[in-house]
Amino acid sequence: MELTNENYYSPQANLEYMSVSQYKSFLDCEAVTMAELRGEYTRGDSTALIAGNYVHAWNEGTLDTYKEQNATHIYQKNGKPRADFVKADNMIATLEADSLCMDFLQGEKEVLLIEEFAGVLWKGKIDVLNYDYGRFVDLKTTRSITELQWSEKLGQKVSFIEMYNYMTQVAVYAELERRKNDSEHWLTPYVVAVSKEDTPDHAIISLADERRIQLELTRIEENMPHIIAVKTGKKEPHRCEKCEYCRQTKKVSKPIFYTDLGGWMYGQSAK
Repeated sequence: MELTNENYYSPQANLEYMSVSQYKSFLDCEAVTMAELRGEYTRGDSTALIAGNYVHAWNEGTLDTYKEQNATHIYQKNGKPRADFVKADNMIATLEADSLCMDFLQGEKEVLLIEEFAGVLWKGKIDVLNYDYGRFVDLKTTRSITELQWSEKLGQKVSFIEMYNYMTQVAVYAELERRKNDSEHWLTPYVVAVSKEDTPDHAIISLADERRIQLELTRIEENMPHIIAVKTGKKEPHRCEKCEYCRQTKKVSKPIFYTDLGGWMYGQSAK
């Protein structure tokens, strides 16, 4: 199929192309990812996601259309915007008041990337691409820019960049853009971030870490053969047994011992 902005998120596009969100979903839980690809399960759009898309629509210049298409989510019965979208307007106002942030958001918007990497065809969409300055920018909304969050995977508190694996995203986009233009170098990746706090914080964050970008790309190349095998039905998808989908479809096969739950007291009896 020919990929466009209109069908970018369609089920058919998700079947035919790999994306960063799909790749990360496979790493989290193969079972729910395959259920979504087969049309057997749908994750509902959260208010936070819709509010984040609201800010992105502003950046694209399509906010009025977005408001019309999502009016039931955005507005109360009295016609006033819901609290999350009042915050979204505050976030937009914060960015508009900062000239450097607005400079970094200037360029070609919503640029589609379609390139082969690691044995599979990828799709990507860059928020802002600016060849004059040799950079691309991703606009991110987040709970807090400075607050560290606990990561179960890493076993420590990390920034929102690490928490949501944004380095994986910029690594893929940098490589897809490089391949598209047959370039020897990656463009410089940045994040323009704005927080969802009552008084929004904001920052321009450089992710120009070539060593880390290469590490992320190498990991993808290592993981992709297994992911392709699962996606094409050659291997059974692994269940994480923790996500909502796994909880909904769980079938107990045997009892477990209480220490398997973790957190048992040292010195007490165990099996």
